[in-house]
Amino acid sequence: MNVEALQGIVGKDWVITKREQMLDYVKDAVFDPVLPDIAENVILVKPANPEEISQILKLANKEKFPVIVRGGGSGLAGGAIPTIDCVLLSVERLDKIEEIDKANLMITAQGGVTYEGLIEAAEDAGMFFPPKPGDVGAVVGGVVACNAAGARAVKYGVTRNFVK
Repeated sequence: MNVEALQGIVGKDWVITKREQMLDYVKDAVFDPVLPDIAENVILVKPANPEEISQILKLANKEKFPVIVRGGGSGLAGGAIPTIDCVLLSVERLDKIEEIDKANLMITAQGGVTYEGLIEAAEDAGMFFPPKPGDVGAVVGGVVACNAAGARAVKYGVTRNFVK
């Protein structure tokens, strides 16, 4: 994994190689007794836009290294825990609500927008996003990827019913 190439894509400040600086990123909501072993060689990368993500994935494909996407860390299955040497791609900087279209009841949000931020944007626009995952720190990318549902799923359905 080419640290210099990754720094060239996202900038030096957004590539973390020291384990002590990424402790909050190499775990999720899995309880410690069942927490899997974390790989030794993990590079944390924090892209700011889809173009940087594309460049990271092109580099990963060229150099044959795995990439694990990291959202809000609220998952309970350990899916974002790097158990193999990899680039850990955090979506935290992709935190913008891009568009609110009241006429079509649509919100366009980047993957790092928190569930709480999405709900606030919807309510401010007089809209309602029915799925209610268990953690307001979950991010849109993770909510969509996991098809989160929550307490209102029986009445309203799951996330995939509200994603276009």
